[in-house]
Amino acid sequence: MIYKLLFLLTFFSPYNGYYNLQQIQCPNWVPGTNEIMPEQMTLSPAMDLHNKMRCYCQVVKVKERECLDNNVPSNICLQRTRDWVTNNLSLKNKNLPDGLVNLPTRNVIINVE
Repeated sequence: MIYKLLFLLTFFSPYNGYYNLQQIQCPNWVPGTNEIMPEQMTLSPAMDLHNKMRCYCQVVKVKERECLDNNVPSNICLQRTRDWVTNNLSLKNKNLPDGLVNLPTRNVIINVE
């Protein structure tokens, strides 16, 4: 019984446990350059979103590719990427229980003749 439990814990461990993967951290770049901003500076919300999108393209996807190239199971690599996207690019609302905002659905009327 204990061997089955250890076997299952190996596969259900968090991605930074067994495979020694770190959380993805992104720097804040000075807009329009490759320089990293000092800690005291902050970005406007629009520039912060731009910075996160740049991070996704230049850091997160590269880390995902490195993870897959190191023969880590793909579900663990992809889950780490999904976690980063959920934490950094999701619309959030402090008043909702989960904090995540559901995007509104829109009705579109199409005339077919």
